Amino acid sequence: VESIFLILLIPFIAFYMVKDINYLMDVFWSLVPKKWREQTKIFIKNVDVSLGSYIRGQLIISGLVGLVSSLLFWLIKLKYPLLLGSVLGITNVIPYFGPIIGVIPAIFVAATMSTKMIIFVVLIVFTLQFLEGNLLSPLIMGKSLQMHPIMIMFSILIGGEVGGVIGLIIAVPTVAIIKTAIKQAYDQFQKRKNLERE
Repeated sequence: VESIFLILLIPFIAFYMVKDINYLMDVFWSLVPKKWREQTKIFIKNVDVSLGSYIRGQLIISGLVGLVSSLLFWLIKLKYPLLLGSVLGITNVIPYFGPIIGVIPAIFVAATMSTKMIIFVVLIVFTLQFLEGNLLSPLIMGKSLQMHPIMIMFSILIGGEVGGVIGLIIAVPTVAIIKTAIKQAYDQFQKRKNLERE
């Protein structure tokens, strides 16, 4: 009940944040010391780029999974292939558990047709998830975030161990923010070092 209440609050919070964005920005910048403002602006811009790349990468992967699964469902003559493929693509945003949730409607529809159809659906989804998890996701996410696929895999594993389902969802964005912070700190250190030499 508490979770539902919090979820219902999100649209209202988002509305007022968008409505009063200028006021909120003024309050935020007044809290940041003047000497740190320039660096904070650069950091926020870099984080925005990183998270934007992550979201685009995630949408590309989900779109590809939805498209390929729809096509394969159509080829095996499963009913409502486009709808079921779209559900699979949308739920694919949730790591690990998303495909399990997404395949349930397809299995129900396949069950009304034949046992062989259920086996085909499970095989299609399993193969797609294997390819997406081990090849497609690390490759696309790696290019989008300029991170090595191994780093992305490790971040997902650690996120799952530390925070469960929520950890799986926020693992890669968190690593992207940390990477941005470290890169900016290193760039500042190098700039300061060069100035001292001059």
